[in-house]
Amino acid sequence: MAEAATLPPSPRPQGYAKSDATSTAILKAALAAFGAHGFAGATTRAIATEAGATLPSIAYHFGSKKGLYLACAEDIVAQYERSAAALVAAGEIAIDARGDPDRCRADLKRVLQMVLRIFAETESAQSRADFVSREMRERGPAFHVLYQRLWQPGVAVAAELLAGAKGKQEATESDRTEALMLISSLLAFNTGRDVSLQILGRNALDAEALALLDATIDRFVDALTRD
Repeated sequence: MAEAATLPPSPRPQGYAKSDATSTAILKAALAAFGAHGFAGATTRAIATEAGATLPSIAYHFGSKKGLYLACAEDIVAQYERSAAALVAAGEIAIDARGDPDRCRADLKRVLQMVLRIFAETESAQSRADFVSREMRERGPAFHVLYQRLWQPGVAVAAELLAGAKGKQEATESDRTEALMLISSLLAFNTGRDVSLQILGRNALDAEALALLDATIDRFVDALTRD
């Protein structure tokens, strides 16, 4: 039987690209506004103005102020998930490295370096870190999204890798505590960026500064996991 002809995909209408650009601009402005002022303090009018959009466009893309807020949380989680998936796909992090302390140790270092970059390296990192810190502190509408899909799984992975690097089969309360402290400390280079940079004697978290922090992460992990 002859194969059925495969039709080429229809070109995407130009209106979609414009709509996507508007949605992206709104999300970027919302992350900054919610990170700085919280859910109650930020206004959709100010967000729309900053994004160069209209109030109806926020309703069209996100439904409501709460919908926009939750979309910001989902965007942060998606960034974390994409970065983690990329490391796994590249073979830089094993899905299960228990029984191999050296591999667990190396994987933990990569995970922590990834987290550092998510919250400190890119243009929107400041907004993401401010949003997460405020939400965890104030327990706003996105608390459970960030806890269940960012903090809890992130700490769990780090704790399992810590335990594996110590030659253990399961993470203990001590491992989870150490993992929480390790991950939380990385936020200091964003939420406390000005203080951190001044202490380091630097003007920005440039490649040289990140290399220094990577080396410090290596030493911390080695100190926690080697006898």
